[in-house]
Amino acid sequence: MSLDGSILSPGLADAMTVLAVMMPLGVGTVCAIRSGGTWWRRVLRGAIGGVAVVACQGIALVAVLLQVDRSYGMYTSWSQLLGRQAPAPHGDLVRIRHSPVRGIPISKDNPHPEGEWSGINVDGTDPMYSHLPVWLPPQYFEKSQAHVSFPVLYWVGGLNDTGEHANITVPITGPAQTLIKDRQVNPFAIVFLPGRIREGQDTECTNIGGIDHQSWILDTVMPKVEKHLRVGHLRGLRFIAGYSTGGYCAANLTSKYPDRFNAGFGLAPYFHPLFDPPQSSQAAPLLISENSVLNRVRDGHVRRDVKFLSVISRTDMQAWSDPASKGEVDGEEFWQKARRTPEYSFILLKQGGHNTGTYAPYVPQSLEWLGQYGL
Repeated sequence: MSLDGSILSPGLADAMTVLAVMMPLGVGTVCAIRSGGTWWRRVLRGAIGGVAVVACQGIALVAVLLQVDRSYGMYTSWSQLLGRQAPAPHGDLVRIRHSPVRGIPISKDNPHPEGEWSGINVDGTDPMYSHLPVWLPPQYFEKSQAHVSFPVLYWVGGLNDTGEHANITVPITGPAQTLIKDRQVNPFAIVFLPGRIREGQDTECTNIGGIDHQSWILDTVMPKVEKHLRVGHLRGLRFIAGYSTGGYCAANLTSKYPDRFNAGFGLAPYFHPLFDPPQSSQAAPLLISENSVLNRVRDGHVRRDVKFLSVISRTDMQAWSDPASKGEVDGEEFWQKARRTPEYSFILLKQGGHNTGTYAPYVPQSLEWLGQYGL
């Protein structure tokens, strides 16, 4: 059994599991053999036994966490497990052609000089997913822009994200404000979409099992956003991005509906739907094929005006590759097929698991990458 210091070490996870089983047995045996004696000895032995049980519980918890991490690769180093975020990248990690942006100064009478949080309620979801937060840039409130439509970024959270939580999981508005102030991107709005629309239903932004998640985004959310806000309306003003499940959603929708979206990016994306139960039993091969970005690239069915950036860690077992998944994790395969096509760009990270600490530092550069296409 190999026992190295890596958080993904199989030997370490197995050793912790053995300790979690052996220590309660050992404590129980010792207490049974040494029972009796004066009252203070019994109290002392009881206290020792109690401390030992607490220690066993702690070890058992660590063992479970390590086994889960070994299976899913959420953390690939102790520093990530302890909450230390990866440093922000230095320099462009992907080619960015900087384009002129609209310089709109903020006047003294602007009512929202730091931008404003708003939101809309959209039917067709469980109540916890129906409210979609919207962030509007300060330039939106300038009187001189009263008849101007702004670019809009639809941000799709991870599977368990509500729209309310999506900006907490991966902070977007902070980097957006900085880039707008520095004139690296045009002033743009952000609409936060949930990773699912029915509780306990993993629909992967597709129409499956009577839950029309994809149609909800395209035919319900977008028209309502564009009716109530001065955003979008034209392909050149619409962008989509997301994290994990949201990253797949963005990759799929940009290539499946190129007339709707100008460009997009994904943090830790994958490239065909990976349904959890109960949808996994309803996923017909045709439905998976029709929503597989990998298949479109493999078959050459991607329009030339599609533009998508993928940010993936090579050690992310839920996005890059995992031998145990038997081909379900497809990031590496997609990179092999798409890396030489003009439609797809990549930022490949050398380390980091499937967690927001790995990917959040790359939000600014991803937004800046969208800036060259009009964001």
